[in-house]
Amino acid sequence: MMLRNIACSFTPARVKEVLEDAGFAGSFSFVYVPSVHTGRSNLGYAFVCFRTPEMAEECRRRFHGKVFGLANTKKICEVQEASVEKDLKAAARSCRRQRSGRNHGLLICDEVTTTAEADGTAAD
Repeated sequence: MMLRNIACSFTPARVKEVLEDAGFAGSFSFVYVPSVHTGRSNLGYAFVCFRTPEMAEECRRRFHGKVFGLANTKKICEVQEASVEKDLKAAARSCRRQRSGRNHGLLICDEVTTTAEADGTAAD
């Protein structure tokens, strides 16, 4: 799923925390939050790879049309499906880059990152 209009101050760890506090702990395999080159803020959106379509839809119900997390922002979150072929595979490639230290704004939630790319079973 793609979460748009999140607070630009949110780090990947903060996005993960908001999701877990909302009851999604263990229901996603990774979170990718692109950041500006300086690493001081994100670009206002995040990708989340949920383990099931049901959890992805629950995320949409929970956050779409509302402020994402507790932040000093009036941005209204838009939750939409991400293109599995394009967006999530690109994010999975970024996960591997983060492990080698060449990319900012990425949090590996667990080792399942490569599974989502390899077997194509990831929900949006």
